Amino acid sequence: MSGPATPHASLSANASHPPTGSVTPGLPPPTPTTAPALPSPSTFDILPDLHKLLSRLINTSTQPPAPTPTPSQPSGDGPLEIQHLATAATELKLKIQKARRAVMALPDIDRTCEDQHEEIEDLEARIARLKRVLRGLGKPQNGDVTMAEQGEQGEPGGDNDTSMTG
Repeated sequence: MSGPATPHASLSANASHPPTGSVTPGLPPPTPTTAPALPSPSTFDILPDLHKLLSRLINTSTQPPAPTPTPSQPSGDGPLEIQHLATAATELKLKIQKARRAVMALPDIDRTCEDQHEEIEDLEARIARLKRVLRGLGKPQNGDVTMAEQGEQGEPGGDNDTSMTG
């Protein structure tokens, strides 16, 4: 006897049939809803830069003044004097401004909480209405008789139908 039957088709059978999509041939393909492009997370990541700046400032207050940086020692990593804080913080300020611009460019950022609550209430009312419609689809309309009721009443299609038995 041959081996046990497998529920999977052979590799050659799988390769010979093109994949079928879930799109009905007569209908246009559904348009995917695209979410707005969000800024990268690094746009809002200012804490490491702030930590570095504050660490440089704290190191200055705990250590004696260091000699001027040599060409091999970058001035961005050494201790920071309070007089140079504004200059060193410029990069951080620019990053914060860039993050603010990115947030303001997001869609619907100007909407108030009241606007959003109104939209939520409208959507909840719509959901409730659609649920009522769906529940109504499962119930027979007045005058419609279900198959079970037909069998009980002895109508054609029920258990008492002997027209086909002769």
